[in-house]
Amino acid sequence: MIKFSTQNSAILLVDHQDMTVNWIYSQDKKSVVNNVRMLGRLGNDMNIPLLVTSTMEDNIGTNIKDVQEVAPEAYKNRIKRGGTLNCFLDHSFAEAVKKMNKKNLIIAGLTTDICLFHSVIGALEAGYNVHVVADACGSGSAMIDQITFDRLRKLDVVITSANMTLTELYTDFGTNEGQKAMQINLEEVVSKYGK
Repeated sequence: MIKFSTQNSAILLVDHQDMTVNWIYSQDKKSVVNNVRMLGRLGNDMNIPLLVTSTMEDNIGTNIKDVQEVAPEAYKNRIKRGGTLNCFLDHSFAEAVKKMNKKNLIIAGLTTDICLFHSVIGALEAGYNVHVVADACGSGSAMIDQITFDRLRKLDVVITSANMTLTELYTDFGTNEGQKAMQINLEEVVSKYGK
């Protein structure tokens, strides 16, 4: 089993844009956004390499305000794609990931069955290990998510949750880093349960 850690992993947020968030019917949109916020803050506040990308901004709009707010530098340096479904077919994106020099990628994206699915395939083909944060993704139905995750599992992709991701990266909340990560989790996810 490959252990993902803060030293060997990077976070990729794929196409969490104004319009794509509105296409989520597979799970609660607010929860997806809260989990994306947490992942963004892990990158921004905890210095885990973070890459943000968008597609066809003229048609779909830019990344959601939540991404802009919690990860302003990553948003400013986002890779704006022209419409490639597999992010790794975009040379700028592939090069940006390569420059991170991390073999393990934590990926969340919209929609699950389109840009997330094809980008994960691209990551695998490029030799990366992938964890997909299922509750920071979404599509038009729960069935679509299930089919996509089933296909990815067959390719040895780990399907995980935002909380599991955080607790795999920070296994001891008694450390200073663990305390910071726990606080991010409380602020962005746990305190918003049921709201």
